[in-house]
Amino acid sequence: KASGLGIFQRYEVHIINNFENNTDELIVNCRSADDDLGEHFLDKGEDWHWQFRVNFFRSTLFYCNVQWGELGQRFTSFDTDNISSTCEETSTCFWSVREDGIYFSCDNKNYEKRHLWP
Repeated sequence: KASGLGIFQRYEVHIINNFENNTDELIVNCRSADDDLGEHFLDKGEDWHWQFRVNFFRSTLFYCNVQWGELGQRFTSFDTDNISSTCEETSTCFWSVREDGIYFSCDNKNYEKRHLWP
């Protein structure tokens, strides 16, 4: 379902609040060198996402800060070296934020833990 070849390919990144206990909202702030996508407040089960095209130099990089109560973590949500090649077929990256860490998937079904809370 890829919508381009290599450069200028369109991708979509999802950040999903998958906490079982949702006493606090998940606060998400994602940015690239060019764009600050702002703060987003997600309740349990909510999904926030954005779309973009990979730049000409294939140097597109997004990172996200997530905060849940006292827990906070910063992680790379998209880069053209690692994540884009993993999700090239679906052009979609899913990040599931949970009590025990942050999980990654290309199909929103098969998740793998990528980050632990500090």
